[in-house]
Amino acid sequence: MSAEFLVDPDHPTPAGSDFNVGDVWKVRLMRSAHVHSHVELNLLIDGAMTYLFNGRTVTLAKGDLALFWAAIPHRVIEVAEPTYFICIDLPVEMFLAMPGCEPLKTPILQGGVLVTNHLRAFDEPMFKSWHADMASGNEAVHGIVRDELALRLRRIVVDGWRDLTSDEEERRALERYPRSGEHQRDRAHRMARFIAEHAIEPITVADIAGSVGLHPNYAMTLFRKTLGMTINEYVTRQRLMLAHGRLLASDRDIAEIAFEAGFGSLSRFYEAFKERYGCTPRDMRRNFEQTREATAPGA
Repeated sequence: MSAEFLVDPDHPTPAGSDFNVGDVWKVRLMRSAHVHSHVELNLLIDGAMTYLFNGRTVTLAKGDLALFWAAIPHRVIEVAEPTYFICIDLPVEMFLAMPGCEPLKTPILQGGVLVTNHLRAFDEPMFKSWHADMASGNEAVHGIVRDELALRLRRIVVDGWRDLTSDEEERRALERYPRSGEHQRDRAHRMARFIAEHAIEPITVADIAGSVGLHPNYAMTLFRKTLGMTINEYVTRQRLMLAHGRLLASDRDIAEIAFEAGFGSLSRFYEAFKERYGCTPRDMRRNFEQTREATAPGA
């Protein structure tokens, strides 16, 4: 499995840049934070689930159709039993190349969890049909599924959406799904949120621990136990996520992108980028351009 993934055995993810439409799955708690280089769509068939997403709690309930960039560490921390969903993993380069979806791209790359304002009656049967079509192994049919998904995303643009990572949406979710009071796990979540909000700054472990009033050594232990990675690993992933989005969304100089994302040196950026994605930033940008040209209308 590629180094870019933190995989929970109960939540398999397609390798590399595969496009995949899952079956109806029962949602389970995740033992660690999970990341992969796709835009993920979740259609909640029944029940409710809560993600820890970039230090925020985000709750999805029956009838929600949500999408987010899974390069941002996320973890299912609460489930109303039983909860079922259909999950689509859409390679981010394929998502960015889809025409007519431009209004969704910036909030997704900025770390939003978008939920459509209008679920369609055909969504559940259509998602199930897509799963069967993808399992057929017919490349022509796979192309049709991609086109139909692009059209469904265009409907979200027309229908509108809400971003569950906004402060107001988080407050409403806490009113609907009250959580337990302050405890150690909540402190780890708040540290993750602090990192998400300050990753481009030269923050230290002491800064992060101090944001929740903990000694750095204890903070490091608590963070790793709760999120399944070290504080420094989480900081690096946040910076890579920011750089990755800017790399694909613009033609700006790679060094400029690296420094703006919080990396102190270009060599460290290249080392971390290649370790996670298996290629250089320049190669990723070139591959993305080729994918966009190949999927453009009339290509």
